[in-house]
Amino acid sequence: EREPIEQRKKALFWAGQSSADLDQLTALYDRIRSPEMKEQLIFVYAQRHESQALDALIRIARTEQDKDLRKKAIFWLGQSHDPRAAQVLLEIINQ
Repeated sequence: EREPIEQRKKALFWAGQSSADLDQLTALYDRIRSPEMKEQLIFVYAQRHESQALDALIRIARTEQDKDLRKKAIFWLGQSHDPRAAQVLLEIINQ
């Protein structure tokens, strides 16, 4: 975390746009402390139209303690056309 936050956010963005390993990107969420960097990772997951990225958003929407980050994940789930996202949103609404 020696680099400025904006530089790290850009690096995450471009890693997400490339063919960076999604396993590493999803594991990174739990290791990062910065809410700003976690928010960037949520965006990265939303841009990756892969099952594993959706799984990461679902996990964040269900378990993240920070309500703002949880809201971001829920927002991006709402943008997804995957039926699993719709199911999770219904579950969250009905809680």
